[in-house]
Amino acid sequence: MEHRNRIMVVDDNLIDQMITAHVLKSINTDGEIMVMENATEALEYLYEHQYNQSAMPSLIVLDLDMPGLNGLGFLERFKEFSVEVKSSCRIVVLTASEIQADIEHILAHPDVCKLILKPLDKNAFAPII
Repeated sequence: MEHRNRIMVVDDNLIDQMITAHVLKSINTDGEIMVMENATEALEYLYEHQYNQSAMPSLIVLDLDMPGLNGLGFLERFKEFSVEVKSSCRIVVLTASEIQADIEHILAHPDVCKLILKPLDKNAFAPII
């Protein structure tokens, strides 16, 4: 499989998008950062490109708290993708939530490789990228 260095950031907040993209670019200097403004837009992109591995992100950085379809809703719909898609797109969830039930649900989700609490620290991404 070819090495893809594409990261998809899914966050509705413009400031959080900029902060996350900046942190990711500082440790992934040769990678592409794609920003999706909501979970629905991200899922549409994944559906549209699911048979084109070179267009798929290798990492999805997903905000948990978004209006409309939130991060948990995204994860439920992500389950519907093929094994190939799920195994090629690692998911990191970002949250400022301290609700223990949400945190436990995220950590138990089979498609989530890591949970990172906001505010972001670039060292939290280092082992993933």
